[in-house]
Amino acid sequence: MNGWKDDMKLLQTLSSFSCEKDEDIENFLFSRAVEFENVSKARTYLICNQAQLENGQTDSEPLVIYGYITIGLKVLSVPISVSNRKRKELDGFSAKIHGEQIRDFPCYLIGQLSRASNVPKNSVSGDQLISFACDVIATSVEAVGGRYMMVECHDKDQWIHIYAKIGFKEKSRLQYEQQWMVQMIRKIGK
Repeated sequence: MNGWKDDMKLLQTLSSFSCEKDEDIENFLFSRAVEFENVSKARTYLICNQAQLENGQTDSEPLVIYGYITIGLKVLSVPISVSNRKRKELDGFSAKIHGEQIRDFPCYLIGQLSRASNVPKNSVSGDQLISFACDVIATSVEAVGGRYMMVECHDKDQWIHIYAKIGFKEKSRLQYEQQWMVQMIRKIGK
Protein backbone atom coordinates (compact mmCIF):
# COMPACT_ATOMS: atom_id res chain seq x y z
CA MET A 1 0.00 0.00 0.00
CA ASN A 2 3.07 2.21 0.00
CA GLY A 3 3.06 4.83 -2.68
CA TRP A 4 -0.64 5.77 -2.73
CA LYS A 5 -0.69 9.45 -3.64
CA ASP A 6 -4.40 9.99 -3.17
CA ASP A 7 -5.80 8.94 0.23
CA MET A 8 -9.39 9.23 -1.03
CA LYS A 9 -8.63 6.85 -3.91
CA LEU A 10 -7.05 4.42 -1.44
CA LEU A 11 -10.11 4.55 0.84
CA GLN A 12 -12.40 4.07 -2.16
CA THR A 13 -10.36 1.07 -3.26
CA LEU A 14 -10.28 -0.47 0.23
CA SER A 15 -14.04 -0.05 0.57
CA SER A 16 -14.52 -2.33 -2.45
CA PHE A 17 -13.30 -5.28 -0.37
CA SER A 18 -15.66 -7.47 1.64
CA CYS A 19 -15.20 -10.67 3.61
CA GLU A 20 -18.54 -12.13 4.68
CA LYS A 21 -16.91 -14.97 6.66
CA ASP A 22 -14.82 -12.78 8.98
CA GLU A 23 -15.69 -9.23 9.95
CA ASP A 24 -12.27 -8.83 11.64
CA ILE A 25 -10.60 -9.24 8.23
CA GLU A 26 -12.62 -6.31 6.84
CA ASN A 27 -12.09 -4.20 9.96
CA PHE A 28 -8.33 -4.64 9.80
CA LEU A 29 -8.15 -3.58 6.16
CA PHE A 30 -10.47 -0.60 6.64
CA SER A 31 -9.16 0.73 9.92
CA ARG A 32 -5.73 -0.69 10.81
CA ALA A 33 -3.79 -1.58 7.66
CA VAL A 34 -2.83 2.01 6.84
CA GLU A 35 -1.80 2.64 10.48
CA PHE A 36 0.37 -0.50 10.45
CA GLU A 37 1.97 0.71 7.19
CA ASN A 38 2.68 4.17 8.56
CA VAL A 39 4.48 2.89 11.65
CA SER A 40 6.20 0.01 9.78
CA LYS A 41 4.50 -2.62 11.92
CA ALA A 42 3.45 -4.64 8.88
CA ARG A 43 3.03 -4.47 5.13
CA THR A 44 -0.29 -5.12 3.42
CA TYR A 45 -0.38 -6.39 -0.15
CA LEU A 46 -3.54 -5.99 -2.18
CA ILE A 47 -4.25 -8.61 -4.85
CA CYS A 48 -6.06 -6.79 -7.63
CA ASN A 49 -7.43 -7.23 -11.13
CA GLN A 50 -4.40 -7.33 -13.47
CA ALA A 51 -6.28 -5.76 -16.40
CA GLN A 52 -7.39 -2.84 -14.22
CA LEU A 53 -3.81 -2.29 -13.05
CA GLU A 54 -2.48 -2.33 -16.62
CA ASN A 55 -5.23 -0.10 -18.03
CA GLY A 56 -5.39 2.29 -15.08
CA GLN A 57 -8.13 2.86 -12.57
CA THR A 58 -10.91 5.25 -13.47
CA ASP A 59 -12.98 7.34 -11.09
CA SER A 60 -16.15 5.56 -12.22
CA GLU A 61 -14.66 2.10 -11.73
CA PRO A 62 -12.74 1.60 -8.47
CA LEU A 63 -9.93 -0.94 -8.41
CA VAL A 64 -11.28 -4.36 -7.46
CA ILE A 65 -9.45 -6.10 -4.62
CA TYR A 66 -9.54 -9.89 -5.00
CA GLY A 67 -7.80 -10.47 -1.69
CA TYR A 68 -5.04 -9.26 0.53
CA ILE A 69 -2.26 -10.39 2.82
CA THR A 70 -0.46 -8.64 5.63
CA ILE A 71 3.06 -9.65 6.62
CA GLY A 72 4.82 -8.51 9.78
CA LEU A 73 7.24 -9.72 12.42
CA LYS A 74 6.36 -11.47 15.65
CA VAL A 75 8.25 -13.12 18.47
CA LEU A 76 7.53 -16.74 19.30
CA SER A 77 7.98 -17.05 23.06
CA VAL A 78 8.49 -20.57 24.36
CA PRO A 79 7.98 -21.69 27.96
CA ILE A 80 10.91 -22.62 30.17
CA SER A 81 9.78 -26.27 30.04
CA VAL A 82 10.73 -26.57 26.33
CA SER A 83 13.81 -28.76 25.93
CA ASN A 84 17.22 -27.40 24.96
CA ARG A 85 17.13 -29.68 21.90
CA LYS A 86 13.92 -27.97 20.70
CA ARG A 87 15.36 -24.51 21.47
CA LYS A 88 18.46 -25.31 19.43
CA GLU A 89 16.25 -26.50 16.57
CA LEU A 90 14.25 -23.25 16.69
CA ASP A 91 17.37 -21.07 16.91
CA GLY A 92 19.39 -23.04 14.37
CA PHE A 93 22.58 -22.50 16.32
CA SER A 94 22.26 -22.80 20.08
CA ALA A 95 19.80 -23.30 22.92
CA LYS A 96 21.49 -20.72 25.13
CA ILE A 97 23.08 -17.31 24.90
CA HIS A 98 25.43 -16.17 27.67
CA GLY A 99 24.38 -19.23 29.68
CA GLU A 100 20.67 -18.33 29.59
CA GLN A 101 18.05 -20.33 27.71
CA ILE A 102 16.84 -18.61 24.55
CA ARG A 103 13.12 -18.02 25.09
CA ASP A 104 12.17 -15.74 22.18
CA PHE A 105 12.50 -16.53 18.49
CA PRO A 106 11.73 -14.06 15.69
CA CYS A 107 9.22 -15.16 13.06
CA TYR A 108 7.61 -13.66 9.99
CA LEU A 109 3.91 -13.37 10.69
CA ILE A 110 1.23 -13.85 8.07
CA GLY A 111 -1.05 -11.58 10.03
CA GLN A 112 -3.97 -11.34 7.65
CA LEU A 113 -4.89 -13.40 4.62
CA SER A 114 -8.25 -13.26 2.91
CA ARG A 115 -10.02 -13.63 -0.39
CA ALA A 116 -12.81 -11.16 -1.10
CA SER A 117 -16.37 -12.47 -0.90
CA ASN A 118 -17.61 -10.17 -3.64
CA VAL A 119 -15.40 -11.47 -6.50
CA PRO A 120 -15.65 -14.67 -8.53
CA LYS A 121 -14.27 -17.68 -6.64
CA ASN A 122 -11.83 -18.43 -9.48
CA SER A 123 -10.26 -14.96 -9.31
CA VAL A 124 -7.81 -15.98 -6.55
CA SER A 125 -7.62 -19.05 -4.33
CA GLY A 126 -6.54 -19.38 -0.73
CA ASP A 127 -3.60 -21.46 -1.92
CA GLN A 128 -2.53 -18.62 -4.23
CA LEU A 129 -2.72 -16.12 -1.36
CA ILE A 130 -0.63 -18.37 0.87
CA SER A 131 1.87 -18.88 -1.95
CA PHE A 132 2.11 -15.12 -2.46
CA ALA A 133 2.67 -14.59 1.28
CA CYS A 134 5.43 -17.22 1.25
CA ASP A 135 7.04 -15.48 -1.77
CA VAL A 136 7.06 -12.14 0.07
CA ILE A 137 8.60 -13.80 3.11
CA ALA A 138 11.19 -15.59 0.93
CA THR A 139 12.29 -12.21 -0.45
CA SER A 140 12.70 -10.89 3.10
CA VAL A 141 14.62 -14.00 4.16
CA GLU A 142 16.98 -13.52 1.22
CA ALA A 143 17.64 -9.94 2.36
CA VAL A 144 17.89 -10.34 6.16
CA GLY A 145 17.56 -14.02 7.09
CA GLY A 146 15.00 -15.79 9.21
CA ARG A 147 14.05 -19.35 10.03
CA TYR A 148 10.29 -19.50 10.70
CA MET A 149 6.98 -18.10 9.57
CA MET A 150 3.90 -18.00 11.77
CA VAL A 151 0.14 -17.77 11.42
CA GLU A 152 -2.47 -17.20 14.09
CA CYS A 153 -5.76 -18.63 12.88
CA HIS A 154 -9.18 -19.10 14.39
CA ASP A 155 -9.44 -22.22 16.53
CA LYS A 156 -11.48 -24.05 13.90
CA ASP A 157 -10.60 -27.42 12.42
CA GLN A 158 -10.91 -26.21 8.81
CA TRP A 159 -8.27 -23.46 9.29
CA ILE A 160 -5.94 -25.64 11.32
CA HIS A 161 -6.19 -28.32 8.62
CA ILE A 162 -5.48 -25.85 5.79
CA TYR A 163 -2.27 -24.62 7.42
CA ALA A 164 -1.22 -28.09 8.62
CA LYS A 165 -1.58 -29.36 5.05
CA ILE A 166 1.18 -26.95 3.94
CA GLY A 167 3.55 -27.69 6.79
CA PHE A 168 2.51 -25.44 9.69
CA LYS A 169 2.62 -27.05 13.13
CA GLU A 170 0.58 -25.95 16.12
CA LYS A 171 2.65 -24.31 18.87
CA SER A 172 0.09 -22.80 21.22
CA ARG A 173 -3.43 -21.52 21.71
CA LEU A 174 -3.95 -17.91 22.66
CA GLN A 175 -7.01 -15.94 23.68
CA TYR A 176 -7.47 -12.50 22.11
CA GLU A 177 -10.42 -10.67 23.59
CA GLN A 178 -13.17 -13.31 23.62
CA GLN A 179 -11.73 -15.45 20.84
CA TRP A 180 -9.30 -18.40 20.83
CA MET A 181 -6.59 -18.44 18.18
CA VAL A 182 -4.12 -21.16 17.25
CA GLN A 183 -0.50 -20.13 16.78
CA MET A 184 1.23 -22.28 14.14
CA ILE A 185 4.76 -22.11 12.76
CA ARG A 186 6.55 -23.47 9.71
CA LYS A 187 10.25 -23.63 9.03
CA ILE A 188 11.30 -21.56 6.02
CA GLY A 189 13.14 -23.44 3.32
CA LYS A 190 15.00 -26.63 4.19
